[in-house]
Amino acid sequence: MWQADHLALDTPCAVKFIDESVAGREDLRSRFRQEAHAAAKLRSPNVVQMFDYGEHEGALFIVMELLEGETLAERLDSKGWLSASQTVRVLRDVARALVKAQMLGIVHRDLKPRKRVHRQGR
Repeated sequence: MWQADHLALDTPCAVKFIDESVAGREDLRSRFRQEAHAAAKLRSPNVVQMFDYGEHEGALFIVMELLEGETLAERLDSKGWLSASQTVRVLRDVARALVKAQMLGIVHRDLKPRKRVHRQGR
């Protein structure tokens, strides 16, 4: 995941490049396109908004909203724990997002408490 500037929208964004192993398989490329279309329809305060997707020199990518702040893992590292109410809120928000995705036929395969965006010089 990389931070970038969306030139057409004039806004910072995150760009995720899809694993190179997908590039040579048309069935996986087709599934990527289908999932990108479905994800673009997913609207929720608990889900990162998707702006665009495409291909550049054979590499598939997704352009999405850039979120600032700490990851769950960073929060746990700095505070050591979450209260019961904080834990319930995090789990509730994640569950709501996953239910909305499931209703659109999207299966999320990449939930990680340490997900970060790599920053490049601007």
